[in-house]
Parts: sequence; C-alpha cells; structure tokens
Amino acid sequence: MPTVAQPKTFRLADEFTDLQTERGLIAAVTANPELYWQLLDLLPLGTFPLEREAWGKVAGAIEANQPPGPCGWEPAPDPESAARRLADLYQRRLLAEAWGQRVAPALYDLGRPAGEVIALLETEAAGVQAAVRELNTGQAQALPELFKGILAMLRQRREAYQEHGKATVGIPTGIPKLDNLLGGLQAGLHLLAAEPGAGKTTLACQIGSHAARQGYPVLFVTFEESPERLALKVICNLEGLNQKLYVEGRAEPERFSQAMSASAAALQPFKIVEGTARLTSAMLKAKALAAMAHHKADRCLIIIDYLQRWAASRREFNDFRHIVGALVAELRELATRLDSPVLAISSQNRQGQGEANLTSLKESGDLEYSADSALFLVGNDKRPAISPNRAVDLKVKKNRYGDLGTAPLLFQPDVCRMGEASHE
Repeated sequence: MPTVAQPKTFRLADEFTDLQTERGLIAAVTANPELYWQLLDLLPLGTFPLEREAWGKVAGAIEANQPPGPCGWEPAPDPESAARRLADLYQRRLLAEAWGQRVAPALYDLGRPAGEVIALLETEAAGVQAAVRELNTGQAQALPELFKGILAMLRQRREAYQEHGKATVGIPTGIPKLDNLLGGLQAGLHLLAAEPGAGKTTLACQIGSHAARQGYPVLFVTFEESPERLALKVICNLEGLNQKLYVEGRAEPERFSQAMSASAAALQPFKIVEGTARLTSAMLKAKALAAMAHHKADRCLIIIDYLQRWAASRREFNDFRHIVGALVAELRELATRLDSPVLAISSQNRQGQGEANLTSLKESGDLEYSADSALFLVGNDKRPAISPNRAVDLKVKKNRYGDLGTAPLLFQPDVCRMGEASHE
C-alpha cells in the first residue's frame, strides 16, 4: 500500500533576514538621527525582525526629540541601500510565509482536492500583493522619480490611441459618447444617480458586462436585487430577450438556456457579491485582489448598488451623513489601493429627483466633493420613443478627467438595455 506523504512545515521566512544590515542601519541612524526621517518611508513595520527592540528604542527616542543612545555597531556605509534591502527582504518574508505556512502544507495534503489548493494559492498571492501595495502607498517621492512611470504611461496611451483611434484609457463602458467624455472609467470614485426606476441598475449591469467581456474582473455588490435577478438582466441585455416574459413564465426557458451557455465563458470575470451588514471595504478589497490575481489583470471594476443602502447597514456614527462620508472615504481609498474604478449608484433626495444636479445627491456634501465623476440619468421628453422604450440622457455633471457633456440613450426596459440614441 503506497505511503501517503504527511503535511510538512516550512520556515522559509527565516532565510530572508540580514542581521548585519539591520544593525548597520540602526547604527547609521543612531549616528545621524536625520536619516530616520529621510528613510522612514522605506521602513514599514516588520523591517527589523531580528533587532525589533533595538530599532523601537531608537525610533522612539528620535520621535520624542531625544538623542538615541549608542549601540556599538558599525554604521552601514550606504543607509538608503540598506533600507531598501531590508524592505525587499520583508516582502520576501511575506511570500515565504504565505507559501511555507499555508500553501505548501495544503499541497502535500493528498486528501485535499487540487482545485482547493489552487484557490488557496490565488488567495494568498492576492494577500501578499495587497501587503506590497500597502508598502508603496503613502511613500513620499521626489518629483523626478515619477518621470519614468509617467513617460511609460503616456507612451502606452499613445499606442492605444493609434491602435483604436479613441482616447479610452480607463475601463471601457461600451457607450462611446461616455467613453469619449471620461476616457473610460479611470481609477477613482464614479457616481451614478437617478430617480427610482430610471434604469440605474440596468446601466450598471450593462457596463459591468461589457467590462467583463473585455477581460476585466468585475465585482458587482448588490444591496438591492438578488444575484439571480441581476444575472437575468445581464443575459437579457446580451441576447435581446424580454425579461418580463421570462419572469412571468410566458417564455420557453430553452432559449434562455442557450443564451446562458453562449455567454458563460465571456462572463466568468463578472462576480456578484451579496451586500450584507458584515461586508467591509477591507473584505471587498481582498475579493478584488483575488479576482485580479485569478484573471491576471492589473485592475478591476467595482460596482456598488447602492451607496446609501450600504451606509444604512453600518453603525459607526449616529449621524447618517457621517456614515456616508466614512464609506465614501473608504471607497476612494479602495480605488487608490487597487488603481481601479469604483462605480457607486447613489439615490437622490426628493426635491432633486429627475434632475442632473450635484446637490440632488443624498448626503451631497461628501459625495459631490469626493467623486471623480458624477453621472445622472434623466428623462428626455423631447426625443421620441416607442413604448415601453424611453428616451433618457446620461449627463456628466462632474468630471476630473475631461469635459462635461451628455450621452443620449434609449432605455429599453423589456430587454434590460441602454443603447445610444441614433440622433441627438
């Protein structure tokens, strides 16, 4: 009978330390306390695993404006290089811990399905990616240090423009006029508002479906409709099927089954997350990073349906305005951390329903100042439409990325579709 290998314990993280460099950097900072403030951005928590106590004493003294005591070690000749080496070793320890403590034992557990091990590997990789991103966020950089990255970005955008003939640099929405105004959904917080029944969720589903079919991971967080109902909207939109007939049982399911089979592969990046009071922005970030790692994408699209419902499930403050403000701040930070767009549906106050006005946003103070773009769906009675279709305008009333303007649309509620109008 074959012998089954037992799960093994790995301590790879212990190999990625450097006592001499830790002591050398501590000695250099002790001799010249000004180095502490110059190198602090390069030294996250966990940089000194072997001399944590000695570094803590030196850092505490300097921050208290007291001279650090002598340490008796030889100062590092190049403190900045020493700091960068310790930061690099820290990142390697994160990778080693993820592999040695969790992934490798699971790999050697032959009773565990390989699919579960792969999923665990993706989750751990996403966690390490998040930790590495946290190291870079908040660091102070000299302006010339940014030049190389800026030039690479400009060249990439120029190549994309020459290839496609349009300036969509963010995640495309599938609505050409809107993409021309925004440059696609770029990293940041985007608001979509309208009165009830105007088609906000339909438009958000359509944008998410288009992004997923372009290969971008999409997380659609729903506090409004069930995942099944949203999936129904997406398929009806893609295939031009009448949602109402299927909901009422007046259409044969076989046609819908064929439509689902035809679109299943392309819609794999589209994930639906049921919103609950337990959902946090940190949990959402972890899910987004896992999706990005799984689909090998450098960004994703997060859709919140809708903002005030999520805020209402939270209890950090008694004042609802503060709750909304805190959530908006978290979503902006989430967009920054992921370098990705967050599209949040917002309700309007009663006085402003049906208007394209920033002050119509519920709890408008934090929303109108924090959003990178604000989009409003409003009816347009001046353009003809055959019932049940309705002429609507998607108005861009705030845009940090370019011009303001309007995308004329035709809302087809029976097939869950927002199409560009043939004429303005």
